[in-house]
Amino acid sequence: MNIKRALISVSDKTGIVEFAKELEKRGVEVISTGGTAHLLSESGINVKQVSDVTGFPEILGGRVKTLHPFIFGGILANFDEKSHIQDLERHNITPIDMVVVNLYPFEEIQKQTRDEDVLIENIDIGGVALLRASAKNHRNVVVVCDPADYEKIIKSLDLCGDVQLHDRRILALKAFYYTMKYDATIHRVLSELFASEKFEHMTFERFSNPHVDYEVLDKVDDKLIKLSEHTSESLAITLGAIVVSLDHSLIVGFNDSTPTSMVNIRNSGGRLCDLTGTTVVLRRLTNDIARKLKESTFKTIACEEIEDIDFAKESLKNKKIITYSYLKSLDNLENIKTASLLENILLRTTVNVSNAPQLLLALMPKYSIIAELEDGFFKFEVDLLSPTEALEKILEKTPVKIINVYVNGPVDSLFKKMCGENGINIFTI
Repeated sequence: MNIKRALISVSDKTGIVEFAKELEKRGVEVISTGGTAHLLSESGINVKQVSDVTGFPEILGGRVKTLHPFIFGGILANFDEKSHIQDLERHNITPIDMVVVNLYPFEEIQKQTRDEDVLIENIDIGGVALLRASAKNHRNVVVVCDPADYEKIIKSLDLCGDVQLHDRRILALKAFYYTMKYDATIHRVLSELFASEKFEHMTFERFSNPHVDYEVLDKVDDKLIKLSEHTSESLAITLGAIVVSLDHSLIVGFNDSTPTSMVNIRNSGGRLCDLTGTTVVLRRLTNDIARKLKESTFKTIACEEIEDIDFAKESLKNKKIITYSYLKSLDNLENIKTASLLENILLRTTVNVSNAPQLLLALMPKYSIIAELEDGFFKFEVDLLSPTEALEKILEKTPVKIINVYVNGPVDSLFKKMCGENGINIFTI
């Protein structure tokens, strides 16, 4: 067991008692702070207070608890650096192998009040520092900010006594994204609160909501799509509507605003079985497609036309149906100005619209691949380090012949060799 010591300090206590008990069963020492320590102790878990580790009490009403070299030295030590090990030994600092932290619920508090003092006191400092430190040093420290990962981590510990590097990287990326969103929310709320001093900020809500008269693009005419109602899926629907305008037979699925699946129903014979995601966008919602989407994972169905609105509402009564319309013709459009949302910051880019896979890839992480299969389906894969590994994953999981692969990063000779051996055409952007 490589995980010997875990620091736990959470505001969202969902599943934390059960997780801590499982860690303790596996011989992991648990150290904690404040309310979390009290809860764990009352639940029969042997908890060591952070103040006992640091030899210093919590001060300033809890504002300073974990900000101490005995904590951050234990988290930031790189065991590949001999001098780091020597520093730990010289100062009697014990390493911390896992950090389990989620932050003060600023997002929820700001929905309830605009009292400056209340908002300020709900800005987490130590928690953000703990997450960023452990995410930075993820090769040596497992960082956990999402209760949904607890079960997976325990299974990994039982399998190999550790959390593999691939999973550590994913957890670290999640932590950086979590703290980024947290800080962006604070910036947005305080910008609105300090109206006379605020930094300029833009929200996609203002960009996409047709009922809000607030200009954020250079021209209001830059908008291409109008939605029947405002929705948190605006970005996915806007992008999807542009994609299906290129070929009316395409149906594309998204998780949040990330494309995850696509099919050309003309080539698939009407099959939709491999479509996945939470939001699906198509040109025309027929009764047949409505029946097929009834038991799907999709929560939102976006379309331009509906064959029978009453039938669709009855078949999809547990799902949200949103219609969209085009504000200008896209037939002769070569490029579009599109936008992606980084919490409250609208990032504008110019994207070539020559074909659907290349359009989708322009807004996906680097080294993403979209593979076009001969049965009309498209497989999506993301590897943050290498398109070759992404291609290997698709080939392993896909028995159907791949016709084309579209990739948004540089490819190496092995990638080209694999495509050549399998008769696959390569398109890069």
